[in-house]
Amino acid sequence: MQANGMESEDDSAGFEMNSRLTDELYAQLEDEVLGEKVVGLALWEESLADEEGNPPAEDERQVFDLDLYLENNIYFELYGAIFFADLDGEPLQGLNHIGTIVAALTETGVWLDDIAATEEDELVLVLSQNHEPKLYLSVGGWTLNEWDTLPDEEE
Repeated sequence: MQANGMESEDDSAGFEMNSRLTDELYAQLEDEVLGEKVVGLALWEESLADEEGNPPAEDERQVFDLDLYLENNIYFELYGAIFFADLDGEPLQGLNHIGTIVAALTETGVWLDDIAATEEDELVLVLSQNHEPKLYLSVGGWTLNEWDTLPDEEE
């Protein structure tokens, strides 16, 4: 069990989720995504971390699954992500509240400015404007994929 409620997942259909930031994965992320502009972000209403049959109320949700689209046509599928406005603060909560924050940041321009790890080697993404951190995402699990069109551009 991860610190944010996620369990590692690797099913027989070939889905493999990263749950720990190793030196090798850090080097890959540094090479492929560090410094990229965020061009889209899709929050999901449910999370793999939700208790089955008992999801939190939308305004109380603190753990999110989302897709984070980068300008270089790579996107993260993030599972069990927790948003923080600052490193020492409490987690942000509420689907609509988080949605408003990330929409505003994406619209005005935000970059994946840094990658870090928690004491448990979980991934932390730092989203910044002008190299000033605006959001920290502590991530329970992730995959990297390529995208052709953003979700709001699909027909």
